[in-house]
Amino acid sequence: MKCKCLVSFVLLFCALLISFSSIADSYGHGLGSEILPPELLGSKMVTLEISSHPISDADTREIYFSLYETNTGITVKDVTYSITAEKENKLLFDETFQSDNGIVVLKLIPTESQQISVEEQSVDFFSSAFNPNKIVDVKGNAFATGGLYNFKIVISTAESYSNVISPPLYYDVGISIPDKTYHDINDVNFGQQQLGVITYYSQIGNFNYDAKNRTVSFSMPFDWSIKNIEQTLIVHQELIIPKTFGDLMVESILVNVNGIQMPENLVTVDDFSNKNRMVHFVIGQNDLLNISNKLQNTNDKMMFEFSPAQNDFSLSNITENGQYRINLSWQPQNVQSGSWTTFMVDVTDVFLLDRPVLANYDFSIIYGDKTIFQKNTTSTGLKTEYDMIEFLVPDYVTGPIILQFENLGGNDLADAVLPVVVNRISIDEISIPAWIKNNAGWWATDQIDDSAFLQGIQYLIKEGIMVIPPAETSESPESQQVPAWIKNNAGWWADGQIDDNSFVSGIQYLIKVGIIIV
Repeated sequence: MKCKCLVSFVLLFCALLISFSSIADSYGHGLGSEILPPELLGSKMVTLEISSHPISDADTREIYFSLYETNTGITVKDVTYSITAEKENKLLFDETFQSDNGIVVLKLIPTESQQISVEEQSVDFFSSAFNPNKIVDVKGNAFATGGLYNFKIVISTAESYSNVISPPLYYDVGISIPDKTYHDINDVNFGQQQLGVITYYSQIGNFNYDAKNRTVSFSMPFDWSIKNIEQTLIVHQELIIPKTFGDLMVESILVNVNGIQMPENLVTVDDFSNKNRMVHFVIGQNDLLNISNKLQNTNDKMMFEFSPAQNDFSLSNITENGQYRINLSWQPQNVQSGSWTTFMVDVTDVFLLDRPVLANYDFSIIYGDKTIFQKNTTSTGLKTEYDMIEFLVPDYVTGPIILQFENLGGNDLADAVLPVVVNRISIDEISIPAWIKNNAGWWATDQIDDSAFLQGIQYLIKEGIMVIPPAETSESPESQQVPAWIKNNAGWWADGQIDDNSFVSGIQYLIKVGIIIV
């Protein structure tokens, strides 16, 4: 397990290093830590380092300020720090601290109070012997979220509190603290999914998932002035995608900022977790300036769109041990119950820069909790040929199926899964008159009986008044009893708690089992 984690970390680090390599060597806003340029203090060169660290309490973070000799790394004693902190152009605090060992630790503690309190921790003789750092508790509701914190630091004494530096050392730096939000969506094909966003600059808003275009969008406040951009080293956003959400498990992701497509090398897809895919987007100062020059109206916002790079549904994942990448496509693109489908599998070696390799593996297809297909096969190892797996989809299968790849190359840690939808529902295929919601609400509260409501729906579909995606029908009804969950869905839909797609999935089920006949 340790080896697997180490491999994953090294691969991701290398990928992100490539992204950061295009960023200019400068000092400013946007990172979780900063080592400022050396400054002359008397006859010595000294360096100020500022870093952010989470602690065991997940809601609290520590910001370290450390002044040390550049050549030796030894901290400077008797340092007086005057620190001004701002977030989103709002003053948080302006305080002065003295540190005997040159290190000040600010503990940012979220509370419900709008007032920010700053209090140095009292330290007795024995505590100071074990931890000589100056520790300051800073409390307030401003610290409940992450984002970019701007610090202005003035160092007025060093090496002795009586040694007043003239002129003082002055620093202006931004430290990013990650802010994570989760967003639940109910996809018409893949059901309930939870997407996440980690922002390192400012809180995001206007989150939306466009199912038709498979696009995730959100925005955040951003000052597009040249002055601000020149102080901004990077903007870093991360999109968290559950691996059960097949529509976003594509081979590559594109990012648009304010409608302008970003270079592909700014986007890194991390599949090393077995539960979630992480899409890193890191944009540097030069690209920010280029965008600023092209924008006509910025609205003081940075608007992001993450979407598949391809219009098809080719999927990709990395095995748990980080060694193999599996690329998957299929024909026909719309997988149907009772029809043949050909899955085309390409296996590459991540360590060899995604070169195709020969690898034996166990392939299976899972529907619900049942394995409906199994095969042992071998990848081709060629760029021009796929491993072709033909599969007759059973009549009863509809919705998501899981394609499972195991024991690649004989390694029991080399496993991966990819989800595919049978009888995919197209967003364009749904049309429901608004007044039907009233009927659905009456049905859910037993003001209309099952027979009357279902006959009405059946008539509307047959006459083309209500349009829903086609659904396979069983040869004979499984049961004339309407499942309780469908009636509950109708009530929730009438109340606006779920969308049209969720309601339609219930109608499709009733068609499939023969309760509604169209």
